[in-house]
Amino acid sequence: MRIIGIDPGLGVTGYGVIEVDGGRATHVCHGVIRTRASDPRAARLVALRERVCAIARETGAAAAAVEAGYVGENARSALALGEARAAAIIGLADAGLEVAEYAPLLVKQTVAGFGRGEKEQVARMVAFQLGLAEPPAPADAADALAVAITHWAQGRLPR
Repeated sequence: MRIIGIDPGLGVTGYGVIEVDGGRATHVCHGVIRTRASDPRAARLVALRERVCAIARETGAAAAAVEAGYVGENARSALALGEARAAAIIGLADAGLEVAEYAPLLVKQTVAGFGRGEKEQVARMVAFQLGLAEPPAPADAADALAVAITHWAQGRLPR
């Protein structure tokens, strides 16, 4: 089964796809979707939704997971992140996928064993778990792979 993970952002959205077979996960692909700050917000959100949907379909993803929003002190940033998350979720739904959401703390705990791990530590653990020679880059794509790994790991836990 293929799982697509998404690390949403209005300017840069990371995506990562893994293939799981029983107790093993392998890397399929990863990358980022960029939108131009000079474009109207609505156009950026539509482009994000369309690209996420296309990637999910092109890779044959059967499951999807998105990192849940982080609410900081900047309301404007939180709003933009929420809108990007919504566009990504709708794109995945357009591809016919149910979408699970995972808190950033849980993603870091699952992948790095520590909820306050640095991005570099998460990227190294993603590389280790997927058998990659180098940590995936950029960081948004590594985080998206971590979200996909978390979805796989959570599905293996007893309910």
